[in-house]
Amino acid sequence: MINVLVVEDQRLFRDGVEAIIERTDDIKVIGAADNGKMAIQQMEQLRPDVVLMDIHMPDMDGIQTTYYLKENYPEVKVVLLTTKAEEDLVISGISVGADGFLIKALHADRLIETIRMAYDGEIVFSGDVARILARRIRELTMSKKQIFALAMERIGYNFTKREIDIAYLLMGNYSNNQIANKLFLGEGTVKNYISEIYNKLDIHNRAKAIAFFKRIAHANKDD
Repeated sequence: MINVLVVEDQRLFRDGVEAIIERTDDIKVIGAADNGKMAIQQMEQLRPDVVLMDIHMPDMDGIQTTYYLKENYPEVKVVLLTTKAEEDLVISGISVGADGFLIKALHADRLIETIRMAYDGEIVFSGDVARILARRIRELTMSKKQIFALAMERIGYNFTKREIDIAYLLMGNYSNNQIANKLFLGEGTVKNYISEIYNKLDIHNRAKAIAFFKRIAHANKDD
């Protein structure tokens, strides 16, 4: 039996979670708390296997509580719940040891699956949270130009490395002469590359091409 403590200050949501769990044969809600302080008070007596915890709570929020639980009860699994995946909170929650991070607007089956997976030692993230982490990893391992090149490839534009170099500098509002100096090319060669870039984009206007590149870069930043 997987014993679960539900820590949530919204009574209606907490009751809903308990009702979902009650339908299972292998999971049981052994306690409920309105905030982190109450959860900590119950830990020694209840000793849950999994704690489902809202990240936004009065008195002591989910991040602070997770840190305390992981320091004092390292064997307990903590799954954080939130209405929206906010990047700073996601990173903070993971850094203090959360075993999962779910958006509240989830299906009942997904909640049950997550509890079982966390109990088995797996780390579980909802799609929005996973995308935030993927972007952070890309930012740590790839340059902005590499990310831009990947975004262009993803939407079907097969630029050569030199074309990417020039497109990236175009996006930075470099003139042809500045691009030539930076890449150690002749200005005529740069113009030829830009013409080929225009052909691939089917855009024959510098301002429109730059605006297009900036949209791609911005969209990829928000993925």
